Amino acid sequence: MNTSDTSGQGGAGAAPKQRLTVEERAARYVAKLDGAVAGAGGHAATFHVACVLVQGFGLSPSAALGILEGYNARCSPPWSHAELMHKLHGAEKAPGLMTKQGLQPRGCLRDAGGNYQETGTDRARIIETDAQGRRVEPRERSPEQIDRPGYDAQKLKDMAGAWSGTVDLVWLANRSSLDPAQVTASGFLQALYPAGEKVVIFSVYKSQGQAIWPAEKVPTEGAEGVWFLAQPVDGLAHPNPRSLGKDGQPKMSRRSEESVTAFRYIVLESDVSDMRDWLGLLVQLPLRIEAIYTSGGRSIHALMRVDCATRGAWDEERKALAPVLNLLHIGGNDAGALSCVRLTRLPGALRLGKTDEAGIYRRFPQPKLQKLLYLRPGAPVRAIKDLAPVRDVEAMWCGVAATGIAESDDGSGQRWIEGGLGYYANVSERVRKARADFRAKLVAMGMAESV
Repeated sequence: MNTSDTSGQGGAGAAPKQRLTVEERAARYVAKLDGAVAGAGGHAATFHVACVLVQGFGLSPSAALGILEGYNARCSPPWSHAELMHKLHGAEKAPGLMTKQGLQPRGCLRDAGGNYQETGTDRARIIETDAQGRRVEPRERSPEQIDRPGYDAQKLKDMAGAWSGTVDLVWLANRSSLDPAQVTASGFLQALYPAGEKVVIFSVYKSQGQAIWPAEKVPTEGAEGVWFLAQPVDGLAHPNPRSLGKDGQPKMSRRSEESVTAFRYIVLESDVSDMRDWLGLLVQLPLRIEAIYTSGGRSIHALMRVDCATRGAWDEERKALAPVLNLLHIGGNDAGALSCVRLTRLPGALRLGKTDEAGIYRRFPQPKLQKLLYLRPGAPVRAIKDLAPVRDVEAMWCGVAATGIAESDDGSGQRWIEGGLGYYANVSERVRKARADFRAKLVAMGMAESV
């Protein structure tokens, strides 16, 4: 006697349960994901959904479009048709779908038999089963993993190779046009933006900016740091059609693309990668990287010059760079940072603290410098590893320290030398020794107390 139940109900004579199509399963899956919000990882969240459809369920961009449009209705603000298609085509080029278990091949959600499930793009969970089909306690997936489709720490290490052990602050400073230790926040902007151009500066990230450089004083510290809009602006507020107020009218903004006067840069950023591995990959790529700097934390930002006059030209340039950008995504690049109006950290400014995962602001025991590592305005389309050194910062600062200061110094010379030595001491034993010798001289001259 056949006791199997094909109805799913257990009742005799019931009609067999109809299987859902792949498209129906994908639509139900995406319906459980939170809508994207501009300014809160919206680009990354929407791209993740595109990857779920194209890589996870194996749909073509055209088959996935209708489902993504349904998701788009829950986004704030919604994306344009062209932007949705761009994300779907980008997802098609992705190496797979990133999950808690790592990068999964195309069709992993389609073929998983229901073992994968997500409850939101900000805190997604994966339902796992063991070899006997028993449920395993679900584990949280961090936002960083969602925002970085394709990230693979081991592949990054492999791509960085020996360069991860070579590239550090001293190595980069020796190939900079200017010594990073002597570049202030304002000096950094002056080096990259010609006379007559304006840059909007932020010490509050979700604001319209606290200053327009160079007319207004640049803030050099902020509760969570200081940022600037990478593209030069006209300094005026314009209606932003992608952000509507409660009255349905466009909000006024001086940080949207309507304010941009030149689409000059693409921001590259990673805060999940090992710093040395990330730098080891960056220096090997033939890109016009004009600046590299830290966030005052574990994130490293880079400014890549593309020099586009319009948003359309910038989009085309980014598409042309897709092969290189895909390598960077595997290395941990934040896909959400690839916006034409991206804010990035201002080198030379201080970060006073950060907000933790619980939403509580924590002030650092000591302010942290958003540290400039490399600056080369007008950089060629060439890998940094192929650029010849233009200075020896270790020899320069050790020589200055050995020369010492006059007894008549008013303190400015002492601060300048100690600042330069302190800039490189963490990565150079030679500089650390020179700093110790310099301090000993100051003590002997009665200009400092013994430590």
